Amino acid sequence: MFKKIILSLVIFSLCFLNLSCTPAPSDGTVSLKMWVMPNSLEPLNDLKDVLKPFEKANPKIKIKVTVIDWGAAWTKITTAATSNDVPDIVQLGSTWVGAISAMDALLDVSDRVDEIGGSKAFVPAAWKTSGIIGSGKVTAIPWIVDCRALYYRTDIFKKVGLKKSDLDTWSGFKDSLSKIKDANLTIEGLKIVSLGMPGKNDWNVVHNLSPWIWAAGGDYLAKDNKTSTLNSKKALKGIMFYLQLAKEGYVPTEYLELNTAQVSSNFNNGSVGVYFDGPYEVKTLTTPPQQGGASGGVTARNFGVTTYPKGPKGRYTFVGGSNLAIFKDSKHKEEAWKVIKHLTSDKKAQLNYTKACGFLPAKLEVFDHPYYSINPARKILKEAIKYGKTYPCIPGWGLLEPILTRRFGIMWDYVTGSKGPIKEKEIQRQLDLAKQEMEAVLSQGRRR
Repeated sequence: MFKKIILSLVIFSLCFLNLSCTPAPSDGTVSLKMWVMPNSLEPLNDLKDVLKPFEKANPKIKIKVTVIDWGAAWTKITTAATSNDVPDIVQLGSTWVGAISAMDALLDVSDRVDEIGGSKAFVPAAWKTSGIIGSGKVTAIPWIVDCRALYYRTDIFKKVGLKKSDLDTWSGFKDSLSKIKDANLTIEGLKIVSLGMPGKNDWNVVHNLSPWIWAAGGDYLAKDNKTSTLNSKKALKGIMFYLQLAKEGYVPTEYLELNTAQVSSNFNNGSVGVYFDGPYEVKTLTTPPQQGGASGGVTARNFGVTTYPKGPKGRYTFVGGSNLAIFKDSKHKEEAWKVIKHLTSDKKAQLNYTKACGFLPAKLEVFDHPYYSINPARKILKEAIKYGKTYPCIPGWGLLEPILTRRFGIMWDYVTGSKGPIKEKEIQRQLDLAKQEMEAVLSQGRRR
């Protein structure tokens, strides 16, 4: 009797302290907590729909999904990683994997990769974000993929005598913009600008510049990931080409004060001839306005998609996206793995979720489905993946991006803040400073 009283007092105390007052279900049912970001217009419902077949096949696994805003996600996830209060499954932006993995907070699932088809079953650039380079660990499985491509107005191209092939190289791309500019077109009451390009007030500042840096033969880090190569002449060449597009008048100055969402809206509304964006833009242009899309408008009726133009050292595009990981402190690791296995390996789950959110699948075999092989726009995105490149998955990358964003922002000030030509030496100085700051972060990481 005394033991029962003590046990009751302990349970009461735990409930009073709000630590735990809900006993585990006696039938063996497991409740998983999953954090995701708003990947689609209806993020909760769209994910639940994809999870329904899994929950039907696994009735004793219940999944509680919480949608957290991208703006708050980094703080919330890193806070969880340093405490015991974690979800079982977490969505990570692909560029975050290195930093969160370095906190030793994620479960290593390298011994289970064969269960999801092996590493070669995934988009190569996406798989490079599955764990810290050289660690031998797999801590985050690619789930959905972002791959940038070039969108253009087919009706405008027809009016000025251009073809898709004219966009194939840097010189052809620039000549095409020049022809659109010189045509001085107005369509359906809207003055047409050649190129829609956001400037420094954008969350994609680094992603926007990367394909041009890579296509010129430049890069951010040396192969050993210990030093920065951003101040190389090749990187400078790529950056100068991109900045000059705005300086030479192919982009209205006011556009350089906009972010991606605002420029995208202008393209969708019919004001822009050429624009770069991800696969979700196809989703937008084929979704009715009452459902949050932009179908039916002049752009939706007249758009094509092609790959980034080829630069002096090749054709590249930025590949990002999101991965799924299991926290080490999860008390239901096996069940959590089953969920991730379903979402990243089940062909139907990958197809249905990417249909809902507009991103691309991480699993290569899904691209064989007619949804991706017949539609011309999606077929091009499937092609663009081949030229995909991402940032190195290292612990310090999360600290490097703010440095790059700041330095690239200053470069944009040179474009908007003066009427004269861009001085190459000023851009070179910013790259030299960025190199110094990046290497300070990298060396600090090595000393830990």
